[in-house]
Amino acid sequence: MHKEDIKAAIRREHGTVLKFEENHGLPAGSVKDVLRGRSSARTEGAIAALLKKPMHKVFPRRYGIKSSTKGDDTRQGRDAHRLTCGAN
Repeated sequence: MHKEDIKAAIRREHGTVLKFEENHGLPAGSVKDVLRGRSSARTEGAIAALLKKPMHKVFPRRYGIKSSTKGDDTRQGRDAHRLTCGAN
């Protein structure tokens, strides 16, 4: 999931991210830290519970799962556009 979608869901349910953290007994700034890539099982668990999704679906990179939204990560896939540029 995209971090903005996560923040939007938190705000819909709790009004603010800070209120979510307070309601779940989380340290202030913990959601921000998790969304920036820092790992916290407690915060990630609270977010996953709010979204009603398993943690590995919300935070796939933590579990070594590549996100399907990034597309082809192979070198040829990344540079395929370069192979066709100036082919005339």
